[in-house]
Amino acid sequence: MADTDLTAEQQKLRDDAQATFRRVQFALQMKHPDQALRMLTPLLDRLQRSAQEEPDCLPDRLDFTDPTQAYLYLNAHPDVDPNAVKPTVAPYTDAYGIHSALLYALGRYEDAAAAIDNALRFNTADAGLYLERAMSHEAMGDFDAVERDIEAAWPLIIIATDLARYHAFRANVLVTQGKYELAAAHYAVYEDFDPDDVYADPHAELHELAHASGRGHRLAHLSSAEAAQRLKRAGENYGPSKLAVDTMQELLNDTLNAGKFDDARYVAAGLRAITHFDGWKTLLDKLDELASLSADERRDRANEFLAKAAQDEKDGEPNA
Repeated sequence: MADTDLTAEQQKLRDDAQATFRRVQFALQMKHPDQALRMLTPLLDRLQRSAQEEPDCLPDRLDFTDPTQAYLYLNAHPDVDPNAVKPTVAPYTDAYGIHSALLYALGRYEDAAAAIDNALRFNTADAGLYLERAMSHEAMGDFDAVERDIEAAWPLIIIATDLARYHAFRANVLVTQGKYELAAAHYAVYEDFDPDDVYADPHAELHELAHASGRGHRLAHLSSAEAAQRLKRAGENYGPSKLAVDTMQELLNDTLNAGKFDDARYVAAGLRAITHFDGWKTLLDKLDELASLSADERRDRANEFLAKAAQDEKDGEPNA
């Protein structure tokens, strides 16, 4: 359903939701999660009613917040007719994601996890939702649930920092299972995907683990290259799933064919970040060259890239 198909009441719900999100984000910036929750609650009540009414109560209504999520969902469910999937009226993924973050900030971890459950009803292709739920389950000390969450997230991860979060959570799960060597390996590869340590401090975690396990220097100074090999030998996940890479390549091809070169560059940069494949850097350089060309020249050059990629795939070479 396009926005032009919305009734005036449905459009007002969307507009009110965006205005509420802005106010809530400001309250959060001011470090007032309790006030932010009070602001969000009336909208949540409206969303609960909307979810029980047509069209949002219909099973074909989903709420993807990013085009890649739609691609992931359809690739993970090949029997689903793409034309049968329609967007919801209400922004459930954003609303319940924000709700979960507020509840987590207030220490209401069980409720925060339940809020993610509400979001997953409308969007099962967002890896970030599963990772947010893992954070709540970790705060509750339920590491079995953490393990289920992160393994559900992994096939869908298309963002490098989400891969880093996966490794941090996986390491923590393995520590509770007494598997210190594998835990150290996951900590050691964290910075391969989050060099700025946005979500964790792997060096501190490695030193703490080395001290707690009695394994000292051997764990504290484990290199990421050695750790990656250790994970591979143990059958542990390291980089992205085949589903994630194939989906991003499909999106890249579609954006190039459509002449959306800024979008294509964004996807190629994401592929490089999660795969570390140098071929994507080559493609990024070529896309930068296209900026000086006319629209027709860009399209012709893009088609050359796609033809070469198809030939490379046929020859068993990486797509780039």
